[in-house]
Amino acid sequence: MGGSNTLQLHIEVRGKQHRERDPELWYRNRCLDIKYLGVPGIVNFIDARTQWIDDGMTKALDDGIKQVVIIAAGYDTRAYRLARPGVKFFELDLPHASDKKKELVEKLLPQDKYSWPEFIGADLSKVSLSDALATSSFDPTKKTFFSIEGLVYYLPPLAFRSLLQSISDAAVVGSRVFFDFINLSTMAGEVFHPGFETLMVSVWNKGEYFYSGVDEKEESVRELLRQFGFRMDEVVYAPQMAARYLPHLPWKEQPNPLPRYFSYTSGEKVLPNKFG
Repeated sequence: MGGSNTLQLHIEVRGKQHRERDPELWYRNRCLDIKYLGVPGIVNFIDARTQWIDDGMTKALDDGIKQVVIIAAGYDTRAYRLARPGVKFFELDLPHASDKKKELVEKLLPQDKYSWPEFIGADLSKVSLSDALATSSFDPTKKTFFSIEGLVYYLPPLAFRSLLQSISDAAVVGSRVFFDFINLSTMAGEVFHPGFETLMVSVWNKGEYFYSGVDEKEESVRELLRQFGFRMDEVVYAPQMAARYLPHLPWKEQPNPLPRYFSYTSGEKVLPNKFG
């Protein structure tokens, strides 16, 4: 995918921020890379994942897709950074999170200078994605880009499959989906990667849990997407992601510049739903 100029600017901005940050913050981030006590590569992971989805979304918009649905949007900024005329963004999150985001956007990003997304507050454990989107101006006949960033592993397996089915139900042919996941081999304890247990403890300390892993083998990811009407465009593993977005950090085994237990996949809808 493209975006080399954007990537270079991103690296330069991040570099300046890192050079000028508070010494205590610098020390804490360095501790994250300690092999058995920290979570090596986790900061780089956020950077690379962000750029990967940015590039996928930019390519989709260049190809004529006019709708974007950001699931579990949190403080995602793509509706403001990647906005362009004629493209409608929808940010979906839990009602309290959606309300808080909207409040901050109204306060900090005046609508005369920024394009605002349409905020949808919904608990997808209680309502389907299609039902949530039906409360908005979402057009089910248009090709749509769906992003699921940093969410899959927090969903029980059945809930994850239900989400994919909901996306499939809402997506017409030509729509695209992007998501990251934790490798099933790591979740199942078949492969040990330094930092993963520390990350799980950190998540647990926040009152959250990792529930789902995805079988990371290429044929398995392809089959998963096929079951929901999508053709897999790619599955990207940590070494490939590092080479693509962190070329200034040569791959080494320990510590890895990116956590090996995260992978990334995208697909395009090829089977029609009732809208086509």
